[in-house]
Amino acid sequence: MKYFSPSLFNAFNICQRQAWLMSRQLTADQHNEFLQIGKLIEETFYKREKKTIYLADIEAMIDMVIKKDGFYYIAEIKKSSRTLKSGIFQLKYYLYLLKNKKGIDAKGVIKIPKEKISKNVVLDNDDEHKIEKILSDMELVLFNNSIPPKPKNILKICYKCAHFEFCWS
Repeated sequence: MKYFSPSLFNAFNICQRQAWLMSRQLTADQHNEFLQIGKLIEETFYKREKKTIYLADIEAMIDMVIKKDGFYYIAEIKKSSRTLKSGIFQLKYYLYLLKNKKGIDAKGVIKIPKEKISKNVVLDNDDEHKIEKILSDMELVLFNNSIPPKPKNILKICYKCAHFEFCWS
């Protein structure tokens, strides 16, 4: 089974067109104000706890690792709860990769500092099956199509997307 970067996995679960563009290195507008806000939040909050780790072999940039009661928690920091559902699933994918590629059993936590939300996340067998199905779908959509999926107007997401110009110009 082919693995994908967590950012590509997350994009695919939100918008398959965006994931297709990303898979071809068609990069987003790096001056997009919403990307800049996300980077600022990441740099500003949790300075004492912050321990960003990049795992090259699984192309994962982990926002924060917390050791508590002898167990490791992988933290994902988000700017708002608007994308909480996809953020949780992205975090479960991190846990899946760590378990299946590194042999590391960890738990997860989603943190949304502006809303003072901290939510524990665990990976279960159902999640693993869903992830494997998505990975299979990703392989089909991203590598068996020479043209991107048609744009879908996803309310409250498209207008803030850094790939907006690739769909709606």
